[in-house]
Amino acid sequence: MRIDPLIFQAKFPESCRPEQCRSRCCRFGVWADAEEGRTILLNRDLFLPYVRPEAADPSCWFGDTTPDRDCASGIAVETQVVGDACAFFHPGHGCALQKGAIEAGMHEWRFKPRFCVMFPLVLSEGTLTVDEEMKSLWCMKEKNRTHPIAEAVRKEVQFLFGQEMAQVLTRQPRAR
Repeated sequence: MRIDPLIFQAKFPESCRPEQCRSRCCRFGVWADAEEGRTILLNRDLFLPYVRPEAADPSCWFGDTTPDRDCASGIAVETQVVGDACAFFHPGHGCALQKGAIEAGMHEWRFKPRFCVMFPLVLSEGTLTVDEEMKSLWCMKEKNRTHPIAEAVRKEVQFLFGQEMAQVLTRQPRAR
């Protein structure tokens, strides 16, 4: 995996603050690894109590698939937008996948697609970079971007990539 130098300069709020944005980044769905999709469906009973009524049928949770070399399986599957949000988003508690894992005594991100966990970072064509497309979100507005991005999402980076990568991302590159 390559690292875009933008990561060392980009800023983000001190941490993700859903109370500020009402989880607007979750409104659009996400591309997930096909294996993540299968795991979610195999464990659907954990999430059913926490999805919105209109998303209660697991057959509506996933849509198209596409080859994607940034996914471990090589295949990405989209999480469907049901109504006006991702099938797994619930306005009362956020992500049903995260809520179901917590309630089952598991790590909060056990079932959450990695591309959701890593936002605002994104893996694109083998390069870890910053998702600059969602500028309308509270966290992506310039006035709210106050801390180095890798520090702000250090917990997420450690979860996804390990301690060593978190250290790499929080070290400033040397001047040349």
